[in-house]
Amino acid sequence: MKILFLCSANSARSIMAEALCRQFASAEIEVSSAGTDPTKPEPAALEALQSMGIATDGLKSKALDEFADTEFDYVISLCDRARTECQADFSGQNFIAWDFPDPVASRARDAFRKTAQELSERIRMFLLILSKSSTAPHLYNAPQEFFKVMADPLRLQLIVHTAQGGEVCVCDFVSLTGMSQPKVSRHLAQLREYGVLLDRKQGRWVYYRLNPALPDWMAKIIQLTLSHNPQLIEAQQNECV
Repeated sequence: MKILFLCSANSARSIMAEALCRQFASAEIEVSSAGTDPTKPEPAALEALQSMGIATDGLKSKALDEFADTEFDYVISLCDRARTECQADFSGQNFIAWDFPDPVASRARDAFRKTAQELSERIRMFLLILSKSSTAPHLYNAPQEFFKVMADPLRLQLIVHTAQGGEVCVCDFVSLTGMSQPKVSRHLAQLREYGVLLDRKQGRWVYYRLNPALPDWMAKIIQLTLSHNPQLIEAQQNECV
């Protein structure tokens, strides 16, 4: 499997993503990064990686043209400019947009460290979903499945409630929907398999949250659905059949 991270300068966000993904991925995954207008690695970006114990040897900024003849399984853009300029060039490949603020342009002292940590979480979750074997297609390579998931009334209600609540216990979902725990748990498991939700067990209960590695457009659709349809949070049992 081959993964390419993109941003404009290939000096901070995408080069940090390359190093992080290489550290976390299995040996079967080949990771690269490139820029539409490459410069050179930002020293602060390398320092942020090193502070997390991430190897930075051999990291360098690279032009996208260097990969003109390479087919990637996943291409992940990390800025809006790269998405706009490059998405059409990868129309036959799985393209994911994660729009991260540019730490180079930030005045915050910990901007590079924060970016590295947020990239780390998304990349870990992305790799976790890819590693899971499932007969159902996950959303990274079948975006049409996202709308099938959202079309089910109960699953839609579970998704938007999670978007509002951050991390939600199964018992809260049961109380919200009026459905039996086995039915709710079955739908939550399906959402986990698709990569929409992540779960965490604590004692006898399981807690769910939105997968932070969702493509940005999917996360935005969920938030827009919630903000324009608050009644979904208060839906009654007869709406969830």
